[in-house]
Amino acid sequence: MDFRELKKYIYEKNLVETVLVNIKCHHVKYHDRGYYTAANIDGDNITAITVYNEEYLRVNDYTRNIGDNSDIINLVLYNLKVMNNNDKLRLTDASKYLHKLLGIKWESYESQKKFDPLAVFKKANKITGIAYELDEPDYLEDDTYGFQVGVIHTSWLKEGITQRTVDQFDIGYSAFQKRIIIPLKYWKNGRLLGYNRRTVLPNADELGIKKYLITYGYPKSINLYGLYENKKSITNKGYVTVFEAEKSVLKRHSRIDDTGVALQGHVMSREQCSIILGLDIKEVVIALDKDVPINEIRAMCDRFYMKRKVSYILDRWGLIGDKDSPADADNNTYKFLFDNRIQYDELEHLKFRKYMEGR
Repeated sequence: MDFRELKKYIYEKNLVETVLVNIKCHHVKYHDRGYYTAANIDGDNITAITVYNEEYLRVNDYTRNIGDNSDIINLVLYNLKVMNNNDKLRLTDASKYLHKLLGIKWESYESQKKFDPLAVFKKANKITGIAYELDEPDYLEDDTYGFQVGVIHTSWLKEGITQRTVDQFDIGYSAFQKRIIIPLKYWKNGRLLGYNRRTVLPNADELGIKKYLITYGYPKSINLYGLYENKKSITNKGYVTVFEAEKSVLKRHSRIDDTGVALQGHVMSREQCSIILGLDIKEVVIALDKDVPINEIRAMCDRFYMKRKVSYILDRWGLIGDKDSPADADNNTYKFLFDNRIQYDELEHLKFRKYMEGR
């Protein structure tokens, strides 16, 4: 199994606790809101680790550096290094360990021959010359093949993204790739670092097509999407709004709100935190998607506590969908959520500390 299949297997077979116990995490506890907490193999904080009980098995380790955008395989790797006193182990070793633990036959990725229920369909479409979208690689040698800058796809037009925003961020579309093309510019000087390409095909999952394809080697952890374009407005208004996805930045920009940046994920790296702290602003507003647990939001806020005024947007009224970003709301709803954002003050800080201490 590859990493994705392995995590999905662990999730569907309800084996998260089995894995945590076997890698010597202790005080493992499941919480009804859909996550596990545990202590590190070499620590005594019983809520240092959070494992989210979904097929990607995302992991936050608040007291150990196991990598940005980490998952349960990263956690297994860290523990194996500690158990074996061997810092040279790699993710492949963690995968082998999990295969053996779960009784799954190990095969190198090169030798794996997977059954593909769409194989006949893909083969037939290769004859018609449109096989690329049905069997595409992780990246192209030319990310911009067929790219027309300044062209907006109808799906984004319907979501309220305006031509002003398309032009400002150099958004485009490739009819050949059937993908919206999002240039990723370095926050400091606008140098092009790569592209993110979002499919517009409605049945992408069923066809095995990745929703997003990002330029191979793009250094996401040292960049903030949208900061280069919005920096002047952010400085003038004195605050920055931190979203997860590029599209949230673009939606708010289309509604004449030029204060957004995107982490391009739900985890903030140390470098991204440092970039924000280096801005000449008074407040940081955290606006993560609604399905992110409250203590994950507080953990992010805590990194700015006593350094900047910091607050977070929380939908306490059921105004947006369960997995929506605040930016998905109409302008009036967003303004209400923003105006009623929660200040991360001493009381909020104490709530997070108590959570961390397992009280």
